Formats: sequence, C-alpha cells, structure tokens
Amino acid sequence: MYKIINIKRLKKDLINKNILNIKNYKEIIKKNLKKIILIIGPCSLSNIKELFLYINKIRKLFLNLNFLIRIYYEKPRTNIGWKGYIYDPYVNNSFCILDGIYIIRRLLLDLIQMKINIATECLNFYFLNFFLDCIIWICIGARTMNSQIHREFCSYINNIIGIKNDLSGNINFLNDSFKSINNKHCFPNFFEYNKIFFSKGNKNCQFVLRGSYKPNFSYNIIKNIKNSTIIDCSHSNSMKNAINQIYVFENVFNQFKYLKSYINGFMFESYIEYGNQNIKNYYKNISITDSCINLNILRVLINKINNEFSK
Repeated sequence: MYKIINIKRLKKDLINKNILNIKNYKEIIKKNLKKIILIIGPCSLSNIKELFLYINKIRKLFLNLNFLIRIYYEKPRTNIGWKGYIYDPYVNNSFCILDGIYIIRRLLLDLIQMKINIATECLNFYFLNFFLDCIIWICIGARTMNSQIHREFCSYINNIIGIKNDLSGNINFLNDSFKSINNKHCFPNFFEYNKIFFSKGNKNCQFVLRGSYKPNFSYNIIKNIKNSTIIDCSHSNSMKNAINQIYVFENVFNQFKYLKSYINGFMFESYIEYGNQNIKNYYKNISITDSCINLNILRVLINKINNEFSK
C-alpha cells in the first residue's frame, strides 16, 4: 500500500509506542477496569490548523485520563453531502483525494509525535489501510455495523474496535457484530488481486451506544449489556442538539459512579466554538457537519472527571 503513493512510514519506536498504547486500552476493556476512556474532537476533520489549535488548548486538561482525539476524515451520509476531508481536503469540490491521503498521513504522524492517541471510523477499507499503523481505536458506525465485509476486516486487524448500535437501536445487532468480529474469517484481499485473507478474530471490541429514534443511555438499557461500553453523548442520544451532551454525560457519569455496569467511557463531539454551520458559510473554528460543544463546556466536563479520579 505504501508503494502505491510512496507515503512516509511510521518510525519503529513510534510503532512500538502505539502497540503499547493499544495494549493499555485492551486491558481496560478486557478487565472492565473502573477507568474512563474519552474519545473527543470535532464531528469531522475539516481544517488542520484549527485542529492543532483545538488540541493545544485541551491536551493539558486530561491529567492521567485515557483520551483519544477523533480524526474522522470520512463522513457517512444517509443520502448525499460532503463526504469528508479525505475526499475534498480543500472543501471546494475539487476532490483532490491523493492530497487528502498525504495530508492526513502527515497529520497523524505529527499527532503521534505529540503523544496523541487517535480514533477514527472505518468506512472505506482502502483509505484506512494507509493509516492503520497510526490508529488506536476504530469505530464501525451505525450504517456499517451490520456489514459483513466490515466485520471481516475488523476481525483481521489488531486495533480496538468500537461497534455502534445501528439506526434501529436494536441491541441484539451489537451482539451479532461482536460475535462475528471475535471469530475467524476467510475473505478476499481488498488490495491484492487473487489473494485471500485469513483472520484470527479480534476480541478487543467495545459497544458504542449512540441512540436511534430515541436515546439509549438509560440504565434500564445499559444494565443488560455485558460488554465494555462507550456512551456517545452526541447524535441521537443528544437529539442532535449539542448542549444536550451535558445532560447525557451527567446521567451516565452517575451510573458509572454509583451503579454496576460495563461503562468504560464517553464520546463527545467538541470543537473550538459551539454549534455548527452550513458548509457554504465556512466561518473559522465552527464545525461544518454536526453541532459540537465548545472548549469551555468541554473543560467543565473534563474537570468533573478529573476531580472524581483525584479523590
């Protein structure tokens, strides 16, 4: 894959560091340790300079917390719309995909040098293969979690897999995906003609509850789940209103503290400024896809977690 466009490889010491980081997250998941994993960042990557501004403003907040930054370079669409930075890095319909691959690869290398752990979503396997060595946590989203080829691919790789509930909200589908990814598969190699992959299965999976036609973060739902679970405070759990991420967090954090559950963390959609905007406006520091909480709100939420773990 590297030879196709001659992209820069990750240095050996950074590869080893990434492997250790993955091992750390695996321990939290497998042993259901009473620790919080935070997955935060903008809904979609859209501006590299703004992203570094965002990261530099928040990285000191986390103290000893386990956190990953969302680098979502693809945007799943129910119908049509902007499909993400990797397709259109200049946000002008020029569709310079090769530029997108180079820029994102460079971004990920810079973030790893900064000791930032990275999370993303798997939509297109071809793209993901350029970045796989840089990424700790990979989500299969609500529109792809039932896809057999996504399950097969995730069973082959060593990264942490987050499985989102599908748009129907049926929790049984989570168990189906979990079982499939855990097990061995034989499937065509996506990148080399006339070759076959044999996967060993990937047992490092988490559920991600994101809501459906209604929220699904209540304890009545969570108490029945027996696998490591991340609560997505955005999307349908917030009814797509960013300010409601605060309420979702407060509710679930109390469950984490006082009730028996397999909750291991939270996902926030956050950015420099609050809200979102039409992509045609493109004002600075505001999300061009889903609505996000701002730095001030995020700071309050993170401080609350820090205070709990410093007791």
